[in-house]
Amino acid sequence: MELPEKYKRSMKELLPDEYDDFIASYDEAPVSAIRINTDRISAERFESIAPFSIQKVPFFEGGYYINDTDAWSKHPYYYAGLYYIQEASAMIPADVLPVGKDDAVLDLCAAPGGKSTQLASKHPKLLMSNDISFSRAMPLVKNMAMWGCTDHLISCADPEDISGNLSGCFDKILVDAPCSGEGMFRRDGDLIRSYNERGNEYYRNIQDGILDAAYTMLSPGGMLVYSTCTFSDIEDELVIASFLDRHGDMSVCDIEKKNGLTGPYDSYSHDERLNGCVHALPHRIKGEGHFVTLMQKQGAGEREYICRCDEAVSFKDLPKEVHSFLAGSDISKTEEYEHRDYIVAKDGFIYMLPYGYERIYRKGIRYLRTGVCVGKIGRGGRFSPHTAFALTLSCDSYANTLNMPADAPDVIKYLKGETIVAGKSAKDDVRKGIVLVCVDSFPLGFASYDGIRFKNLYEKGWVYR
Repeated sequence: MELPEKYKRSMKELLPDEYDDFIASYDEAPVSAIRINTDRISAERFESIAPFSIQKVPFFEGGYYINDTDAWSKHPYYYAGLYYIQEASAMIPADVLPVGKDDAVLDLCAAPGGKSTQLASKHPKLLMSNDISFSRAMPLVKNMAMWGCTDHLISCADPEDISGNLSGCFDKILVDAPCSGEGMFRRDGDLIRSYNERGNEYYRNIQDGILDAAYTMLSPGGMLVYSTCTFSDIEDELVIASFLDRHGDMSVCDIEKKNGLTGPYDSYSHDERLNGCVHALPHRIKGEGHFVTLMQKQGAGEREYICRCDEAVSFKDLPKEVHSFLAGSDISKTEEYEHRDYIVAKDGFIYMLPYGYERIYRKGIRYLRTGVCVGKIGRGGRFSPHTAFALTLSCDSYANTLNMPADAPDVIKYLKGETIVAGKSAKDDVRKGIVLVCVDSFPLGFASYDGIRFKNLYEKGWVYR
């Protein structure tokens, strides 16, 4: 691999004793990995049904190295949200952020969703995922839905623009900052071309601005992770040192140096404030490059619930078609079904809001999703359920299901958006009406059954390719 000379000189200065081993790692093929959805399946069961070869990631429980990313991305289990394809070292930032069940959490640079889905699996009270780019945020919407996320909001805004509206609102914040991407050179040659055009300095002001916005939104006592997929001290140690200079009430927490993780470069050993920072280096860890810092703000957090969504209505106010549909799922048996005002009907779509959303919902912020999209009311009041809602269910939580094995041809036909003709077993077991389509008892989406055919209701923008 032809690495930029400037980059090599920089790394030789930062890693004088390990430089040869570091450079030699570029002769090795990049490794791929998946992270399983432990809300859907246990590690033990996944290992027993994994469709291809896997090997455990030693530093993350539920992470597995894989050989063929393309094959894993086309398997029905991927569409059922059983796993997320994610580079192994990229699992570290969300892993080290200690999320509690009462926390409001913000993933500030969230697209395409790997770290947000990981944070969601820690079950915070609320999760807001933001990305400044609309084109990048739309895959984030899809990936969060496929993961089965419920108590979340997704926004598309400049961090500096939303920080004033959400000052002190979050207990935990993750900033996986835009960077030069040095840690991914082995995987993506386009990043080398970008590096040659921009270098490291281009990102420094961006990173400083995002961190300052995150500081404003962090509650007293809150914790903040800053991470990059670069090796440069300009974007890593120097960014943290400068941030600590600007915000004297922030301090770096220790991240355990295990499984190949190393501390800050030797040239920063004089600054004890940085001792807790870690690097994931490809000659020491089976994965690509990452830098991670966990910090905490002084003080004690105070929770505020400032406003509610003016468009929220009760379940009882929804059309009869929606009630009829929801009656087929276990949600109709919950106390919230009758008593909690957390439904929004907007532009024909119905969204189930996260409980306690008032803490982080603000007018003036561009939200792409507020909770789970339940479905759409079309012409004549006809209701069509959304795939995102299907992925929040389990196969046994909906009364009318079509369950197929992963190797059944109709599974791929369904994921391609095609109509399925009912076989004999379906005619015997499935009732007419809305059907939850499953693969090996894991939900994929909905279909409308007329006794002969299953009209496909799978989200058109998600179809199998």
